[in-house]
Amino acid sequence: MTTFTITINEKTKAGKSLIAYLRSLGVVQEPNQTTLDAIKELEEGKVTRCTSFEEYLEKVQ
Repeated sequence: MTTFTITINEKTKAGKSLIAYLRSLGVVQEPNQTTLDAIKELEEGKVTRCTSFEEYLEKVQ
């Protein structure tokens, strides 16, 4: 299986059409609420930054 990463401008007519087509095929899905909440937390800076796995384990305990 191969993975491709592409950039689509959803503000254009062609971009909207392509996204709609990919969604109809089931290739692209809308993110669920958990994902949206995680993105919001990231944007607000509510993250734990660690330089190593050991540091991560110390912070989460």
